[in-house]
Amino acid sequence: EKPNIVIFLVDDLGIGDIGAFGNDTLRTPHVDSICENGVKLDHDLAAASLCTPSRAALMTSRYAIRTGMSSVITSLMSPQGLPTSEHTLPQMLQEKGYATALIGKWHLGWNRQLLDQYYSPLKRGFDYFFGLPLSNVKDFGGKQEIMVDIGFTGKLYKLSAICLSTSLILSRLINKKIGVTMTIMSLILIGNFLFAFKTYGIWNSALIRNDRIRLIEEGQNFIKSQHAAEKPVFLFMSWLHVHTYMHPQPPFKGASQHGPYGDAVEETDWAVGQIMDTLKQLQILDNTLFYFSSDHGGDKLEHDEEGRLVGGWNGLFRGNKGDGSQEGGIRVPTCVQWPAKLPRRTLVSEPTSQLDLMPTLASIVGGRMSTVRSIDGKDILPLLTGDETRTPHDFIFHYTGDKLSAIRYMPEESGAVFKLHYVWPQWEPGTDSWASIGAAVFDGPILLPNPLLFDVARDPREETPLDTNIEPYASIVKCIEEAKLNHERSLI
Repeated sequence: EKPNIVIFLVDDLGIGDIGAFGNDTLRTPHVDSICENGVKLDHDLAAASLCTPSRAALMTSRYAIRTGMSSVITSLMSPQGLPTSEHTLPQMLQEKGYATALIGKWHLGWNRQLLDQYYSPLKRGFDYFFGLPLSNVKDFGGKQEIMVDIGFTGKLYKLSAICLSTSLILSRLINKKIGVTMTIMSLILIGNFLFAFKTYGIWNSALIRNDRIRLIEEGQNFIKSQHAAEKPVFLFMSWLHVHTYMHPQPPFKGASQHGPYGDAVEETDWAVGQIMDTLKQLQILDNTLFYFSSDHGGDKLEHDEEGRLVGGWNGLFRGNKGDGSQEGGIRVPTCVQWPAKLPRRTLVSEPTSQLDLMPTLASIVGGRMSTVRSIDGKDILPLLTGDETRTPHDFIFHYTGDKLSAIRYMPEESGAVFKLHYVWPQWEPGTDSWASIGAAVFDGPILLPNPLLFDVARDPREETPLDTNIEPYASIVKCIEEAKLNHERSLI
């Protein structure tokens, strides 16, 4: 029989937030049980360090640069979305007779033109969708915060002053009609942006009609209805937690040691348990494959009004959500359970990627992968079963937006995992974090005059660069540069 497949994807969860990955102050018994009863991947990598490109890569097994999805979709008014020409994970499973549902966050586009829902998940392989087309942001809590945090609002006010001053000067020095026309045009343009920013939370949360319990009920009801119809289920539980705005509910509100963020992590773990309990009650848990992960690293820039951190913890790794080249931005807490087929208490420390999910599931169900497009993921089922001990990847490429920022190289039989950095974040001196969200957005990483090489297997914090002027590291760099050239040639 084909297995039921349930994906739990948490938003902005750090690798250090889960008990099985080293956290001893947050309670995550249900996720820990997936690690205990299945396979824990402790070198698993998101394909990007931000929501949209990471999720596009997971859905297609292709780097987001290939699909035009390398930037984050910031509004339902954006015409950007996952192209119809892409063959997606749910489409592959639909072809094999699966009933498919997405519950929660989509964030891969909505309207190409006004209200046409061109990029709806219902047109990308899902039979059923209940959730949020965009993302969960702080503005949903009733305040206009995100644009202020990023710095857009302040920059817009400055631009407004410059435009209006220029218009007035032109009206006095050159031509009054030109000056008045420019003033009117400036006011219309500025008013449009101010309206969009000030109502950001209203417009982009307009389609939310769910809460914590309802998301779980939707997932449970879908499982029950398809079980009654005797169809295999693909359920993608794409949690709105633990992205801000934080909204944990009783009994979790105030129950953890780490404020609203910790409450939200423990609430998410409980929700995972609710879905698993439903499958157990239906006596189909043994032939259900569970895949738990986060879309990228935790967000260390979120603070409350008193300056306390309210974001995720990335364990020993440096970097943050948005740092596409840094381990803290892309290492994710991934585990897989399939009682009927996979061994228990198994640890895989070889580098793997969320790009691998679709080819691995295709291998399990006999699904079709595209033969006319570059597929970047690999089938890691032999790693999960223990039949293989080495990653099928020789190289993994890391992007920040549309810029290649680092390359990971795993030479055979060396035990090393080399990583060559082409850029480096402009963190606050003496820290591994940005001064603010605005600095991360507008300043960005700097291009290194000489790339830095690390062995992340032996130096996971990447604090000691290797001397690339001597062997064998000079040859390692040459090998990585050749792979970079071949990769760039494959981009169409």
